[in-house]
Amino acid sequence: MELSGKKGIGNILKIFLQICFYGGIIVLIALPFVFSALGITLHSSMYVIYPNGIVMLAIGYKFIQLFNSLKNNDSFCEDNIKIQKSAAKLSIVESVLWLLDFLYSVFLVKYEDIIVVLGLAFFSILFFGVAIALYILSELFKQAYEYKKENELTI
Repeated sequence: MELSGKKGIGNILKIFLQICFYGGIIVLIALPFVFSALGITLHSSMYVIYPNGIVMLAIGYKFIQLFNSLKNNDSFCEDNIKIQKSAAKLSIVESVLWLLDFLYSVFLVKYEDIIVVLGLAFFSILFFGVAIALYILSELFKQAYEYKKENELTI
């Protein structure tokens, strides 16, 4: 199976990301109604769930844009470099949001459930690592784009 093109795996991943993106929007909109129907109140958790959800949707949208260039067989372009750098910035924001939730849970709420606390710390570290990986990948794409431009000039 090929990676790029209309029948490539990149296009399949783009469709999957679009389904997740629109599903995420529906979940964020429906969440208060579902919780109120179940009798669950969100209180302070709402201040954590919604910013994290919105940033995750923004990251998902950036990846949809990235896979769109795979569909068009144009992987090494300036737009992909910008998309990856903005996704890295959004991942830093997501990491900070998870860190704030971690600190809130440990120091203010004083959760005694170690799994919740470790999960929050894990997500904070994970998104920080994703941000670093995306930044490095954007620099690699930048070099590949420069080599591509140089090759086009020499032909």
